Amino acid sequence: MEKVKLSMRHCYGISSLDHQFDFSNNNMPVALYAPNGMMKTSLAKSIHDFIKGEQPSDKIFPEKSSSFSFVDENETSLAPSSIFVIDSINEKYQSNRISTLLASEELKKQYDEIYDEIGKKKENFLKSLKKASGISRDVDIVFSADLGLPDSQFMTALGRLEREVKNEEESIYSDVKYKTIFNEKVLRFIENPDFETLIQQYTDVYERIIDNSRYFKKGVFNHSNAEVIAKNLKANGWFEGGHSVSLNDSSGRTELVSESDLTEAIQKEKDAILNDDSLKQMFAKVDKALSNAELKTLRDYLIENPFLVPDLKDVSFLKNKIWVGYLIKCKEEYLNLLSSYDESEESLKEIIAKAEAEQTRWESVIDIFNERFSVPFTVKIENKGDAVLNLDSPQIAFYFNDEDYNPTKKVDKDTLSRVLSNGEKRALYILNIIFEIEARRRGNVETLCIIDDIADSFDYKNKYAIVEYLWDTKESSLFHLVIMTHNFDFYRTVKGRLGIYGDNKQIAIKNGNSIQIEKDTLKDNPFFTWKNKFDDIEYVIASIPFVRNIAEYVGDSDSYQLLTAILHIKDSSLSLTMEDVKQVFKKVLTNEDADKVSGSENLVISSIIQLCDTIAAQTGEGMQLEKKIILSIGIRLIAEQVLIALIDDNDFVKSLGKNQTSKLIKKYSKDGNPDEEILKLMNQVQLMTPENIHLNSFMFEPILDMSIHHLKTLYAKLKEEKSSTISV
Repeated sequence: MEKVKLSMRHCYGISSLDHQFDFSNNNMPVALYAPNGMMKTSLAKSIHDFIKGEQPSDKIFPEKSSSFSFVDENETSLAPSSIFVIDSINEKYQSNRISTLLASEELKKQYDEIYDEIGKKKENFLKSLKKASGISRDVDIVFSADLGLPDSQFMTALGRLEREVKNEEESIYSDVKYKTIFNEKVLRFIENPDFETLIQQYTDVYERIIDNSRYFKKGVFNHSNAEVIAKNLKANGWFEGGHSVSLNDSSGRTELVSESDLTEAIQKEKDAILNDDSLKQMFAKVDKALSNAELKTLRDYLIENPFLVPDLKDVSFLKNKIWVGYLIKCKEEYLNLLSSYDESEESLKEIIAKAEAEQTRWESVIDIFNERFSVPFTVKIENKGDAVLNLDSPQIAFYFNDEDYNPTKKVDKDTLSRVLSNGEKRALYILNIIFEIEARRRGNVETLCIIDDIADSFDYKNKYAIVEYLWDTKESSLFHLVIMTHNFDFYRTVKGRLGIYGDNKQIAIKNGNSIQIEKDTLKDNPFFTWKNKFDDIEYVIASIPFVRNIAEYVGDSDSYQLLTAILHIKDSSLSLTMEDVKQVFKKVLTNEDADKVSGSENLVISSIIQLCDTIAAQTGEGMQLEKKIILSIGIRLIAEQVLIALIDDNDFVKSLGKNQTSKLIKKYSKDGNPDEEILKLMNQVQLMTPENIHLNSFMFEPILDMSIHHLKTLYAKLKEEKSSTISV
């Protein structure tokens, strides 16, 4: 079930929907954002009918010819039993598989099989590690000892460096010769107190010089960091693409336009450090201390690699850096071994758990629920013994905890349902969901899980408990998850916590009564994407509210006021140009992004209205946030122009500060005899266009949920009202 094709016609208000859910990328779930009322409930109801063997239909227009199909990548229809729909809430739902959750089954895997698989991968890895380190024998013992662990814990020692290895592509320590530095004679000499003092003195001088370096900074950015960056820029064609790099020092900024310029600058700075007279004098002392025959190899090696000298003051830390360098050279075998070992470790734990005398999975489900979910009761299995012997079905009991009552009080399910809040009832519903999932896991049932706003109305603690369980579920290859939600915040949380990216981030788009599911191209913080596209006026205009907020946060009152005059009608609004916008962007953003803005004498308000006209003429729904923001800006501007003309009170308008649109509407509604149709239109403006657009992208959820069709309709009405109210 790597791919599942859905096709439906005239089912519960959806006239058509064709889509393929793809789980082929390491069983990555699908996160589907669908604004409220668009398709989630209709899809869930249709699938429920399909599972029951019934044909989904349109309940309002039953005369329409309906069809529904779910097929896999081989065009084979999915078995209804292989689909599990998790509704937003269904208090009556109870899994009928609870009695199957017994542990008295034969072990499917044996220790020998697991260790054999791991052994092969370990052997391949050790070959690569021996080659990288130059240690031909007992490299695992040496490695473990260097990390302070016995050789029996070699895999644990390997796991300690995983994050460092994953985060690095190259290391200057990868080619360091282990035996040259860490042989017995060298270590004995390095540990000599006199030599330790000498190394410390050398290090003090070295760090003092680094502190005064033009470009390098101790503990933050050294020559090795610079060299890695230079290599990466070259490998990715940075300079060939016409880009440059700026190096900053006390005298200002130096722009480098080629790889050779950058390499030369780094080398000059290295030479300036390593050729410093005071450092050379200290190195001469180190060199003299290493002058005997036994240490000649180390002496020669340090002359070629002087950057290693300061590292000799902390041998353990140096060993760690060198081993990380070696692991980077055999990263593929290393990560492959760790991944397999982690998977196998879980399998071994599973085997041990199954081998315990009649330990049931009921208890694991109960533990998951009691530990993760925040509810005022504790769940227990009452008749475990009889249930295990198949003499009775397992009975779930609920115990309420009370500080003033001891012991805890047992409550039956009917009483429980009457006293629980909606959120707590949902948590109880989740308990049955977990039973169903774990039973399917036990029965080895490959399942497509369609999840409809499972976290709706939960508090944050229980919401994250659900996300944690979804993570556990998606880790099994048996379960393929389609997680639908209308909550953009939860959608972002699911994407981040479950590692969902690329084509599996999806958004439902409505086109008439038809639904299209498209790849989500909207970033969690859209401004980070837009600021790279400032050569397109759409993204410039859409970013004005963002930049205005930044100006407000940093106390740049002039910039804030100018941009406010673009979002609201002020005395200066109609005379502001795109060149004014560019200059403010350059001042507030203080980086090269603002240089992309095409400054011109074109009037900003006119440009916004032209953009709105273009967007309003486009067909289709779409989820383009930038277009919705531009329309919202245009709607508010026209609304204010109309209101200002109708109110005809210049002193009042000049006195307005924040919340200008709502104050104008309020003034119009109370003055004289307002036109009810105009007032209704203005109230729509107040409802549909956000009064404040914030930097936090969570605040965009209302405008994301709103249909762009409604914004276009409102814009057209306002344009018509303006043409009849204001003489051109």
